[in-house]
Amino acid sequence: MPPNPDHETLTLLRRRDPCGFDQAYAKYGSRLFSFLLRLVGRAEQHLAEDLLQQTFLKLAEHGPELRADSDLRAWLYTVARHAFLGQLRGRRREPEAPNLELVADYSPDAEARLLLGDVEAALSRLRLEDRELLLLIADGIEPIAVSRLLGIEAATLRKRLARARQRLLQELERAAPRAAREASS
Repeated sequence: MPPNPDHETLTLLRRRDPCGFDQAYAKYGSRLFSFLLRLVGRAEQHLAEDLLQQTFLKLAEHGPELRADSDLRAWLYTVARHAFLGQLRGRRREPEAPNLELVADYSPDAEARLLLGDVEAALSRLRLEDRELLLLIADGIEPIAVSRLLGIEAATLRKRLARARQRLLQELERAAPRAAREASS
């Protein structure tokens, strides 16, 4: 088994050394924010910031309790997801489809930005469960960690992932004729 990439950070967290918190934030803060922003939508950027803060407050509180072999990234995504779901339950509504232009803005190539924008728009039209699953996998969380995070069996995860990918492709295909019509007018 490869060494835990967060071994040093976890050691510092377990010792209550503030450097461990700083390392965790530097390594995962922007990725978690991007994940949360994609869940809540750009119009709710302040909510994504609040959820990120809640996530790292939990790390400050529970970091010393983490095992030395913990998957810190998966733990942080689990906490962020629970914070989001708690907020969603409090609102009793599905979050609005996010406008995810932020990611496209970072690509220097205009064509790549347009393609990424199409993918982001299609992703935003998916059901929350599909969007969440695809975002977790796209961010490099190991499938076994995702299945634990979502509380489902590995076989169920594979089925849901295949369906979510298929729905994303369908959304992309639906958007392609619209884009062609808009370009010709």
